[in-house]
This record gives sequence, C-alpha cells and structure tokens, in this order.
Amino acid sequence: MNGLRRWIDALWPLALLVVFLGTFRRTSGDSAVDQASPVCDEAYTSDLATLERCLALDSRNVELMTEIGDRYAASAATERAEAMYHRALAIDPHDGDVHLRLGELLLTRGDAAAARAEGEAALRSQPGSLAAERLLERATGLRRTKDAISSFPPPAPSSWRSPEARR
Repeated sequence: MNGLRRWIDALWPLALLVVFLGTFRRTSGDSAVDQASPVCDEAYTSDLATLERCLALDSRNVELMTEIGDRYAASAATERAEAMYHRALAIDPHDGDVHLRLGELLLTRGDAAAARAEGEAALRSQPGSLAAERLLERATGLRRTKDAISSFPPPAPSSWRSPEARR
C-alpha cells in the first residue's frame, strides 16, 4: 500500500501538467484565426470579400453583419442586404441601428408596413431616437399616399374619352 501511495504522490503533478498543457495548447485552427485577426480588426475599411471571410471566422458579429448589409445596400443588392440585417437581428433582436437600416431599406423598396414595423422596433430599442421617429413618419406618409392613390377610381377606357384626349 505504501508503494502505491508513493506512485500516486509522484504521478499526480505529472497528470496535472498533462491536463494543463492539453487545455492551453494551440491547435492549427487557432493559428488561422490569429493570422486573420489583424486583418479583421481593420475589416471595416476592407473590401466585401474580406468582410465575409472575417464573418466566417466570427459568425455572431452583429457589427460585421451590419457593415456587410450596408455594403450590399450601397451596391443595390437589396435582397442580400435584407438577409444580412435579418441575420444580425436574429442574434441581437434589440439592436436599434439594425432595425433602422432594415426599415430604411424596406422603405426604399416601397414596403411601408414593414418599414413602419422596423421603425417601431427601433424606437422600442432606442426611445426618443429622432432617426426612428423620422422613419416612422416617412413610412406612415408613404402608406397614406399609397392608400390615397388606390382610392382613386381606375382610369376610364379610351373608348369613353373624346377623340382629342385619345391622341
């Protein structure tokens, strides 16, 4: 029994050392992240491809998703921008800035109801936000304009018009 106790006393520090080294040793995947880290730290001034590579390394980075969404929106890839904003909101549903950007995008597409919903969400996240209030005003105004236009009667068939009006 005494011999077993000596072995245990001698080997337990070695076992702890193995566990310690196993926990903190670097893997080959970590080095790729470390190499990309300086590039991703300055990614906001980089091209879209670099931003997307950085997002692949940090798939929950809402700020990066927002930047990519902004780049897509600026290049008229509105479907991709909308998808990126939705992806960011899936991670942080209370990010008022992303709600604002998505609302603006939806408003430029003419979807006043969805833009209004995003404006309301932005206002809940950022009470008193002038940008959110302006988005709501514009979305409500666009909706009223569309409703007013749809309330006009359809144009009369050309057969009902005078010959001078048909020209």
